[in-house]
Amino acid sequence: MVANLVNNTYLFSADMEDIRITDVHEKLVFNMTVDGQEALSEVYYPDSGNAVVICDPGDIISEYFVRPELGGGDDRIALPPMTVQLSLSDSEATAEYTLYVFHSRYRVSFEPLTGFIFYSRYKIKHIRQNTIDYLSFFVSDKTKVYLDIIHLESGSSVKKTVELQLSDANRMMAYNMSPVKVGKLASLRADNILSYDARITDGTLTDLVRYVIDRKSHREMHQFLYYNVFGLPESISFSGLVQYSPELEGDIADMVKLKRRFNPFFNDLRTVNTGYLDENKYKALIDMLTSPVQRWYDTPSLPMEIIITDIDFTHTKMGNQRVNVNLTFCPASRKHQVFDRYSFRGGIFDYTFDRTFE
Repeated sequence: MVANLVNNTYLFSADMEDIRITDVHEKLVFNMTVDGQEALSEVYYPDSGNAVVICDPGDIISEYFVRPELGGGDDRIALPPMTVQLSLSDSEATAEYTLYVFHSRYRVSFEPLTGFIFYSRYKIKHIRQNTIDYLSFFVSDKTKVYLDIIHLESGSSVKKTVELQLSDANRMMAYNMSPVKVGKLASLRADNILSYDARITDGTLTDLVRYVIDRKSHREMHQFLYYNVFGLPESISFSGLVQYSPELEGDIADMVKLKRRFNPFFNDLRTVNTGYLDENKYKALIDMLTSPVQRWYDTPSLPMEIIITDIDFTHTKMGNQRVNVNLTFCPASRKHQVFDRYSFRGGIFDYTFDRTFE
């Protein structure tokens, strides 16, 4: 009995090939456990060539992937691989394998143990001071990550370098790269930060992402949190115009001498224009749209889960011409409305302001 498996290897789930077992005698008893949970237990009979093929094992394994919370408040998130144990036996032999699998929605062009690169679509990212952002990477024994922060000090720009504290080795990690978090990490005021470079290295520079603080005045700014390709938090922001098109939903029934609406619900639909997107942000938008969960982050409140109901990707792209996209979303929860009220302050102009300045 021969299987196309290598024991104790690290894999991305979307890169896993079909498991092919050859030279099977009589029948194959196959068992798969993921992090101690039984995922598959079957008996297979070989084909005419004495082979058994188990298709898409990565899809089965991904069903047991537990995503971290998508709240935006964590300084850092560590994600260990899923431990997958396989047991194969026929009438003559038994074989056991252990695989370490990281979740991925797409195929990946590198191995999981390829440290020293960032799992990001961006080389340069413009970020606002009050936004949330995460940067993902793989942590090995030799991985080191630094932040080179350019900030104002006595009217001059000064560079300060800090090293990030990493998790245990052989894990994925997402670090909160929001300006507020970076300022606390470096003991700097976020208002004084101009830009910062995140660089990952094994002794020589291997990858870098530059964050530039965006202080432009935008009429609209919407930020969304989502799970990136590897199941870790990430964010994307759009500065295009927003069209509000709320709908009143509910069943209307004819009763004696009147009509009545049952279960009225105010569906707060909004259509956001992304503004112009370069190629990297366009790919990040696709990642956001294919994320199993998206949250809309409005600064005064907690991130709210949303459902994207419609997208308009219609565009003509010539050469490196930039494009923009419209997407329509609404709150995922029917109970998203909040009743709030503030206490009466009793200021001197509370009663007279409208008349005093007529």
